[in-house]
This record gives sequence, C-alpha cells and structure tokens, in this order.
Amino acid sequence: MKILNILSVLLVLFVLLVAGCKKAETAEGVETINAQGVQDIITKNKGKVVLVNFWATWCPPCRAEIPELIELRNKFSDDELVMIGVAVDQDSDVVDEFMLNDAKFNYQVYFAADDIGSSFRIQSIPRTMVYGPGGERVFDKEGSYPGEMFERYIKKLLKDR
Repeated sequence: MKILNILSVLLVLFVLLVAGCKKAETAEGVETINAQGVQDIITKNKGKVVLVNFWATWCPPCRAEIPELIELRNKFSDDELVMIGVAVDQDSDVVDEFMLNDAKFNYQVYFAADDIGSSFRIQSIPRTMVYGPGGERVFDKEGSYPGEMFERYIKKLLKDR
C-alpha cells in the first residue's frame, strides 16, 4: 500500500512538471496576431508613426531587410515610432527559432493569424505599410526598401503632425 501511495505521488508530480514545462515553452514563443490586433495597434498609437512589416523566415529579401529595420527603429523614440513585424510563415516554431538564433529584433514581432493575408491583401513579401500620426495608411509597398528612405519619410510625417 505504501508503494502505491508513493507511485501516486510521483505520478502527480510528473504530470505537474510536464504541464509546467509546456506553459514555459509556450510563454517564450512569438505571439499570434490577427487583422483586428494589427488595427488595434494602429488605433492605439495615434499621434505616432506606425510601421508594419510583413515578412517570412524563408524570404531572402525579408531577411536582408531586417537589419535595416532594426537600425531604423534605433533612430526614433517610442513616442515617435511604433514598429511591428508580422511573420507570415506556415509554422510559428520556425519564427521562434529564427528569433532566437538569427535576428535580435528591437521591435515587436508577431506570427500572422489566418486572416492576415486576406485582410491586408498580402500577395508578395516583404510588404511594408506605414501609418501616419492620424492613423491613415500613407505608404503601402511590396519589396525591400532602404532604411534611409523610411527614415526620411518618417521624419517628414513627424514634422507634419
């Protein structure tokens, strides 16, 4: 009887340990965002410029653009610019691994929910959208662009706010 009690306690401890590990792994992963979540970020940050970059880990131009976006983020305060990356990969685990091993983002990165592609009419990546301080979309282009171009554009938008 004593052995049965000990085994029961060990089984319960094992189940709790496994459940705790699952929560810890999930907490570290990239958060999923849907189209409404992106819109909420834009709305919440009126008065600032919001840059939304749609990208994927398997996309060479996207990967090449990331260091320039990181550098761009360093040039503006949190009161001026909000940047988010939305990864449109098929699997969030790939994005998690990329973020841990390949790129050190200084802006928030999300994993795209199923409605992102259709809501934002994503046909090609990278795709970058810039929203002015009033929340209006003022830039929407597919393809890579130099960081200096974004910097000049953001400075103009901030000057005019």
